[in-house]
Amino acid sequence: EIADGVPFDAEQDPRLRRLKYVRILRDQLVRLLSDTHEVLLDRALLDPGDSWPIKLLRWLGDCDGAVLLLSEDAIKSKWVLQEATVLTWRRRLREDFKLIPALLGGLQFDALEAEGFGPLQVNEIQAAKIEGETEMTRAEALALAAMIAKGFSQLAAANEQNDMQLWLEHVAAILSGIEDEKILGRACKPLHISADDWAHYPDRALTVAHYMLRADLRQNREALEAIKGGIIAHSREAFVSLANMLMPLWVDPSAAAALAEPPQKEHWQAYAINTDNSALAADYAQRAWCSPAWWGSRFIEFNEHIGEGQAEEAVAALRESLALLFDQDPLSQDPVDKEVLRIVLEAHPFFVALGDDLAASQTALRELLHALAQDDLLRAVTFIQLAGDNFARALPQDDSVMFRIRPQLNDQQVTQARANKILLAKLSTT
Repeated sequence: EIADGVPFDAEQDPRLRRLKYVRILRDQLVRLLSDTHEVLLDRALLDPGDSWPIKLLRWLGDCDGAVLLLSEDAIKSKWVLQEATVLTWRRRLREDFKLIPALLGGLQFDALEAEGFGPLQVNEIQAAKIEGETEMTRAEALALAAMIAKGFSQLAAANEQNDMQLWLEHVAAILSGIEDEKILGRACKPLHISADDWAHYPDRALTVAHYMLRADLRQNREALEAIKGGIIAHSREAFVSLANMLMPLWVDPSAAAALAEPPQKEHWQAYAINTDNSALAADYAQRAWCSPAWWGSRFIEFNEHIGEGQAEEAVAALRESLALLFDQDPLSQDPVDKEVLRIVLEAHPFFVALGDDLAASQTALRELLHALAQDDLLRAVTFIQLAGDNFARALPQDDSVMFRIRPQLNDQQVTQARANKILLAKLSTT
């Protein structure tokens, strides 16, 4: 909190005036919402290098809605970027999750892009802001608070759990099998769990699960190495299951979150990822949906080479492949068979990786994407083009049918991912 004694209206320092403006807005928003909602507010400042308090981690994972207060100061904070990543991710995983970005002091979406918020696609969410020139007055702050509060008038508590919550509960259930809490406590060092966080909640298995969800694969592997004996003593199968759930966690969640599109999405969208490795693309999809129980046969690679004018034949071949995958007759014209396949595809997200040998030219690729977008059955499918280094095979950047997954992969990420996946796989088989 700011405690220098200078009233807001008399503040001459531009930065302190912006911070005090945000405090007026925040406090008014709390007053407006407190009668009808439980408002979760962290008043403690986080310094660079601090661990996220477990309280804040749980709030981010459990809340039914959130406000992102974005100012020119806030968007430079790594904490705000991480919070925004989790919240935009949760918004994709849960249709009724209410997220309202508030752009303060004339902040524009271009500034968010420059500070690393671009992959989160915050610009696609209806934002609250003061139109026209802003002077950051008390009246503006109160008016903006009223605007934001109105957006939460229809907010309801979740009636069902989303995939992120289910992941946390599943991991916590496995970790709860460790009978000696000292063994579980060995996960604190690799996961950077502070002593205060460890002591804050009695259900420490859930604390570890929250930290695992946001840790990278190396940290998770080291944590699993430290507590392996405690899990194995309870269940070897549980240890293997946990290792598999951690495998995709090398993927940057801000990049993976773009793929958390429900099967009943409004607009057909194809994605491009700068790799030729379909296993890495599958990790992105699993990271997006938190290694869900339904993952099963929900990812295939399609790599039938086509030239220009062959898009319809490729679509037919893909439909046949999907029918065979789910033990259906690929040549059946029976409406019942077609409806069965549609229901199966729409039950959960389904991913098709478009292989590196698929299209002979960008014209052929564009024709294929157009044909896929027009097919009623395949509209439920999420397509990921394996576009090669630096998106060499992707359509031009300004082509709206292909979204490039950012931040893009680099050699260091791939090297670390492959090495840690090998070590984790060996750990679960020895």
